[in-house]
Amino acid sequence: MEKTNFIIIFMGDMGYGDMGCYGTKAIRTPVMDQIAANGVKFTDLYSASPICTPSRCGLLTGRYPQRVGLPRVLFPKDEEGLTNAEKTIADCLKEGDYKSACLGKWHLGCRPQHYPTRHGFDYYFGLLYSNDMNPLHLYENKEAIETEVDQAQLTRRYTDQAISFIQSTHQENTEQPFFIYIAHTMPHIPLYVEPEFRGRSNAGVYGDTIECIDYHLGRLMDTLDELRLTDDTLVIVTSDNGPWFEGSTGGLRSRKFDTYEGGMRMPCVAQYPRLILPGSVCTSPASQMDFLPTFLTLAGLDQPSNRVIDGLDILPLIKGKSMPERPLYYLRGTDLNALRLGKWKLQIAEGSGKGRRKPEMPRLIDLEIDPYESYDLSDEHPKRVSDMTEMMQAFDREVKEESGLPLTDIWCFWLFRLPFYNQWYLIQTTYQNLIS
Repeated sequence: MEKTNFIIIFMGDMGYGDMGCYGTKAIRTPVMDQIAANGVKFTDLYSASPICTPSRCGLLTGRYPQRVGLPRVLFPKDEEGLTNAEKTIADCLKEGDYKSACLGKWHLGCRPQHYPTRHGFDYYFGLLYSNDMNPLHLYENKEAIETEVDQAQLTRRYTDQAISFIQSTHQENTEQPFFIYIAHTMPHIPLYVEPEFRGRSNAGVYGDTIECIDYHLGRLMDTLDELRLTDDTLVIVTSDNGPWFEGSTGGLRSRKFDTYEGGMRMPCVAQYPRLILPGSVCTSPASQMDFLPTFLTLAGLDQPSNRVIDGLDILPLIKGKSMPERPLYYLRGTDLNALRLGKWKLQIAEGSGKGRRKPEMPRLIDLEIDPYESYDLSDEHPKRVSDMTEMMQAFDREVKEESGLPLTDIWCFWLFRLPFYNQWYLIQTTYQNLIS
């Protein structure tokens, strides 16, 4: 069997409800929908963050961005970025003789030491940060090749480069596998689209940009077919965080920036004919941080052993099997906001830093019957609230000790919002844990 090739299509600010297979009637996404039909649709897959820099960090390193030191959005003036102490998917796959390309929005630091080519990628073509930041230059590898960027052409140009990279790799050595990470600029604002796609959707320019991405994704899929690489290639299509001013969350609560489901639950479809049964649906919670360990398993490689990898190998889920419950933490900046465990989500705050809010908290949600986060069940399940609070305290302590940050006030601020019997139960439980 040939080695597995990997392609990630990563949209900017595309909402959970913005693919046809997730319910939209306003935007046509036939190629994305066909990928779901050929493979698997994830109903409960999460970003590592509701904002762009840390979400990309989580995907590429398999680690919560707070561990990496990139919990916030980076700007052109910032000196921070992804350091050489971290290993990306591309870094890890080099050990398996993979060739890797990063195309599109990087946003993990814009100093030379942060460039994609310093983090395992053999080729880079794209923007170093968001398209609403200045100065906006188009880079190829380490050089700015355009200082006036026609953003309407970016989706096409990223795809052209991906096709060329696949063709050159295939021609040079058919045994050499590849990893391509296409981080599309759109539909992050400001919105730009090729003239032939303007007005095509029923969702304004926002929808037009997604239909444009879908069309060019079709070109990429056709290339895999022409080169007989489809059966050997895992293709994943997803987004970095929830939608901003436009876009659909599919009814999920809130949007980008927030740790409610609308900010962090992502659309995600994937196909890999050798492994994934057509028409599969995965309803188990998973994370974009799981891509790194899953890719390494498929490539026959070991994951890094000298650091915590928060992602898991989710091949069993992809194959339609079950896995044990695992915690998924929702962080905004350096603050821990919520925890999901199985069908349960405990939310203790919104936001981060000075903007952190704690209204009507904690809120315990049964996401299986209430994905819209409308009903608080904390009064009915005090032990579950206590157990999940302890898990959050332990995780917060571990990450903050690793990064040298102060601990989050996980439970004191909301303890006295609860009915008396729940207060007494939590106090007893905490005391027993301290003396045991």
